Amino acid sequence: MKSRGFSIGEEQVMSQAIKDGLQAIVNDLMDGEYFTVQLINPKTFMILGVNGRTEGKIIARGESFNSDFKESSDRLWNYFWDQAEKIVGR
Repeated sequence: MKSRGFSIGEEQVMSQAIKDGLQAIVNDLMDGEYFTVQLINPKTFMILGVNGRTEGKIIARGESFNSDFKESSDRLWNYFWDQAEKIVGR
């Protein structure tokens, strides 16, 4: 990103990758792009349905999703799968 003129840091890249990963999990569970993942703050994701209604939220276990990722990326992805399945109901 920096080579293309964007000023972006490691934390921003990590945050976007985590959000994109959770969105991919939700899309996989829904067999399509029906729900939207929104990062509300460094510790909270909201899952919004087609009508924009909040379907559920996922809270970081530690200080933030970035810190959870740094501690154990595998544990974070497993946590996302478990939480997303509860919200989506599959």
